[in-house]
Amino acid sequence: MKKFITMLIRNWTGSPGKILLTLASVALGTGILTLADSAGRVLDDQIQKSLDSNGLVLYAANGEWDSDGHIDQVRPSEWDSDTPSLLVSELEQLSEAVPVTAPPFGQITTNGKSYNLRSAVGTGPEYFDIFSLELIVGVPMKDEDITLGSRKVWISSEMAQQLYGSPDNAPGQWIQPPGEVLNRGPGGRDRNMVIQYSVGGVFASPTEIARRSYGIGDIIFPYTSLITAGGNIQMMKDMMAGQFVMKAYDSSAQRVKAAVVETLTRNYGYDSSAVVWEGSPGGASDYMDQLRSSVKIFSVSLSLLGMLLLLTSSLGIFSIMVVEALNRRRVIALERALGASRGIVLREFWSWSLALSLVGGILGILFAIVFARPVLGTLSPLAGEVAGNFTEAAGVRFPSVLFSLSLAVLFGGVLGILPAFSALKGNIADTIREV
Repeated sequence: MKKFITMLIRNWTGSPGKILLTLASVALGTGILTLADSAGRVLDDQIQKSLDSNGLVLYAANGEWDSDGHIDQVRPSEWDSDTPSLLVSELEQLSEAVPVTAPPFGQITTNGKSYNLRSAVGTGPEYFDIFSLELIVGVPMKDEDITLGSRKVWISSEMAQQLYGSPDNAPGQWIQPPGEVLNRGPGGRDRNMVIQYSVGGVFASPTEIARRSYGIGDIIFPYTSLITAGGNIQMMKDMMAGQFVMKAYDSSAQRVKAAVVETLTRNYGYDSSAVVWEGSPGGASDYMDQLRSSVKIFSVSLSLLGMLLLLTSSLGIFSIMVVEALNRRRVIALERALGASRGIVLREFWSWSLALSLVGGILGILFAIVFARPVLGTLSPLAGEVAGNFTEAAGVRFPSVLFSLSLAVLFGGVLGILPAFSALKGNIADTIREV
């Protein structure tokens, strides 16, 4: 301790500016690394939070993957309308399951204007619970809408705003899928072959990440409503049971997939085909994979940049210790002649470099804590769909503090001890005789 204090006083009185500059550079490098690593963690947390807000959502289909990564669905389905409820009753990790189907149209007409659809889904009331879609105007979809094949639709607040100016104006409006208008009867009376749907309600639009990842519909209708008048509802329900969406809790995706496939094959025959995936109704979500990959690249890039800056700033410690080794070369030789081991000498250099690294690192952590929100806030445009949440959640993360402080001590300790090895080289007697 006495030697350490002596070394501190000698270096401080000899070159205080250099000590302060070194501490400042280490502090800056540590602070930047802390902020960079925290930014990656915040972004990853916000995206994962957006995806996990609906629990674990998986799709299942009676079919197989084709060479293009799409579902080659078995028709007629080997499953029936009881399949979703069967899975929920037999698998405790599943809370809801409901059939889903894509409509055979991509355009609608309302109030005399036509619009291209971004996404539409035919399903049942459980769909709203699976994706936590909150009804803000109108009446909810009910089981009787499925039983009766009701000609109703529920639309997102974003869609209601675009079509009708406000969600409050949407209930009771009429939406019509594309169809042919034929001239029939005396006098060539027009007859539209597609029945219109009334807007039953409006639900709060999901986050863009959830919508694009899971294919959540902007317009939702009872999956039995496509049956023509007089059609067999039960037959339609059985036909639509070949694909459904489900929600699970407290389990991994792989475990749920395996359990669902095992239950389906056990109940419908081991020759039946079943695929389960995380994504959208059309198959695995490229957007979800790209999003996770982008977040990983973003986080790693920021952390590498911070590590490079910290390593560069730690070179100041190396410079100080080089000067220390040159100035104390003869003193070190005398200490060794009097019995001091190499380990004692190395420990002196190591403790001094660690002290500089630790003090600089702590100052850098304080810097990061003070400037976390304004600095990370400047990165919000890069956060894409979670920019708003990213700004609110911006702050220093404890794992980032440990990571950056550990690296600061590691870099400073290693760079600080290297000059000591050169000071230990050479013959002790020759070194002592040096002027």
